[in-house]
Amino acid sequence: MKNTVIVIIAAILVASTASAQHMGKALLVVDIQNGLTDRKDMYQMSSVIDHVNDAIKKYREKGYLIVYVQHNNKQLKNGTEKWKIDNRVAKADNDIAVQKFRGNAFDRTDLEAILRKNNIEEIVVCGLVTHGCIRATCKGGLSLGFKTILLKNGHTNWDKKAPEKIRSVELELEQKGAKIVETGNL
Repeated sequence: MKNTVIVIIAAILVASTASAQHMGKALLVVDIQNGLTDRKDMYQMSSVIDHVNDAIKKYREKGYLIVYVQHNNKQLKNGTEKWKIDNRVAKADNDIAVQKFRGNAFDRTDLEAILRKNNIEEIVVCGLVTHGCIRATCKGGLSLGFKTILLKNGHTNWDKKAPEKIRSVELELEQKGAKIVETGNL
């Protein structure tokens, strides 16, 4: 009996430590919507989606929060096919979705409230487009005090010099305090 109690207490301590390690992290999947992913000039879109899906899988397995952000404008009109999340992205029906009208996903949305309610301290940002909403959302996260990580190879754009634009934004965000992390190191 005494050994059984000790084993149960040890199991509870291990479980509570494991779940405490998984708290405080969120993946923000930004604007991976049909109206953007269907652009033929989007640099390495299929590879980016693969990296994003790898991150989603890791975060689901660890029980971390995943939030999908959808941009709304004339091109990405709410409820239309172009507005919908690309079906290649591993989104579950019960996942959280935040609607935004500006580049920064924190600007005039309930994203910060959702993250604070879930005790999130660290965010990983991925999606579209590098020098627009991704940059703005990373800066927004940093300004609000979130540890902000940009997913390496998990964002892209349609610029003629896309690789240079990606590296330039990554360097800019690193200088502001963000970390650039590959999926394998999440």
